[in-house]
Amino acid sequence: MDSTVTGRPYKQWKISQNVLVRVFPRNTNVHELVWHRDHHDRQVTVLEGNNWLFQYDNEIPRKLTDGHVFEITKGHYHRLIRGDGELYLKIIEKNRPF
Repeated sequence: MDSTVTGRPYKQWKISQNVLVRVFPRNTNVHELVWHRDHHDRQVTVLEGNNWLFQYDNEIPRKLTDGHVFEITKGHYHRLIRGDGELYLKIIEKNRPF
């Protein structure tokens, strides 16, 4: 597992070809958590987090709880809203060429 410094508000470890673990630090600048779209469909599992929120465009933010699994569709605007402490996510990128 190699840690990747991405110039983004998280650290990332590649677990396998299409599986990542991301960690957002407790002191993440809220201005870095911007609306964005992903290039691939993703399945996201919350490994650990406290009071962090996830929001799809034109929807109410939803609280992320440990063990929660949700899908992000390619091209769908979304963002994270900072909570307390660090946020750990496992991300499976789907439909990604190998």
